Amino acid sequence: MNITEEKIGENHVKLVINLDPEDYMNKVEGEIKILRKKLTLDGFRPGKVPEGIAKKQYGNTVLAEQLNKIIQDSVFGYIDEKKLRIMGQPLPFEIRNQQIDIYHPDKYAFGFEVGLIPDFELPPIDQKEFEKKVIRISDEMIDEEIQRIRSVYGERSYPETAGPDDILNGEWKELGEDGGIKENGILSSSSFSITVIKDDVIKQVLVNLRKEESTSINIRTAFGNDMELIIHNILKIDHHQADQMNDHFQFLLKNIIHIDKAEIGQALFDKAFKGNSVTSEEQMKEKIKEDLQKEYERYSLADLDRGVQAYLIRETNMQLPVGFIRKLINTTKEEGQADIDDHELEHYVQQAKRDLIQERIARESNINVTEEELKHRAKQDISNYYKQPSDLENDGGPLDQLADSLIKDEKYVHKIRQEVLNYKISDVLKTKITIQEKEVDQHDFFHQ
Repeated sequence: MNITEEKIGENHVKLVINLDPEDYMNKVEGEIKILRKKLTLDGFRPGKVPEGIAKKQYGNTVLAEQLNKIIQDSVFGYIDEKKLRIMGQPLPFEIRNQQIDIYHPDKYAFGFEVGLIPDFELPPIDQKEFEKKVIRISDEMIDEEIQRIRSVYGERSYPETAGPDDILNGEWKELGEDGGIKENGILSSSSFSITVIKDDVIKQVLVNLRKEESTSINIRTAFGNDMELIIHNILKIDHHQADQMNDHFQFLLKNIIHIDKAEIGQALFDKAFKGNSVTSEEQMKEKIKEDLQKEYERYSLADLDRGVQAYLIRETNMQLPVGFIRKLINTTKEEGQADIDDHELEHYVQQAKRDLIQERIARESNINVTEEELKHRAKQDISNYYKQPSDLENDGGPLDQLADSLIKDEKYVHKIRQEVLNYKISDVLKTKITIQEKEVDQHDFFHQ
């Protein structure tokens, strides 16, 4: 047996494993002897099936299994021996048409494409200056939040026709260039207040709709090009999907919600600010301002993180095996799914680059995620889901038991492990950079 390696692209190689009969026949014959002792066939005592019959019935199956085992052991043994750092898994490719025949042992050749993780250096980041946008909390924002709270605790009714302040609930379907429903396009259901519609013509069209009627609208124009609102609240998609979507959507009205807002007073304070001793409108405004500052601080830090990540990705010279990444994604895609296009490929390449940079920072900074941190994060998620503050440090209670159950889900654990790791990496990076704060209003923050 021998293995050859050939470069076919930047950090993209192919391995060819050449096998002679003497590399596999002893193992095959040995497995057949073991198998015949376990066989039970009519006309023969248990364990006394002749080797020739066992070979005839099961020889090709045993040969195929042994070849596969030898190939896998050889490929990964070679990778370990050469200390190759690979992306994903080796991808098999056919070298020539080969028949498996236990009675005619032959030479075999098996090929694998391998993507290699490139060597790279991170750009200098110590003391580099980054801007942190701090959102100014205006009286208008506080008033809007008061109206939202009044709506949340108000009385609901469901009229047949909409008024200018009512809420519409409906379904969104992305349209294609021909004006028809786009195949495999974006589908979503959401509710929104007519007051958030910025275009007067579209606003009037929506007000005139009756239940189960639909209309075609430019979703960007309708919501004043507020992509954060469109992505997270209206369509509930990610930024990658948003980059590829068409502007025109069909909106099907399902329901109309009218709210008689709650009066401002102690009854509202007690419902909206449990345990916070709010007894006046002025105290309510102060509490809202405090809560908004905390909420928008998270937005500011997320924006700062994106800026730092964008710098690292932009300035890190990394020669990724792009051709291999395309093949890897297309090979592992779901059945019936189209091959990725160049735009999608660029998204995967950038994600791979981001992951490798994160891995490098975590390794060099000795950043780990402990089981205790995972459980604490699970408790936070449970507490947020039920919208109730909980004692996260209390062991043995219902919250602790729910968290224990949740972290048995491998997909969930993988997700939160990556999120916790990202937070810790972000904290490390913020200790290295210089942060320059800049106060901006809400509109400038979300639309620059």
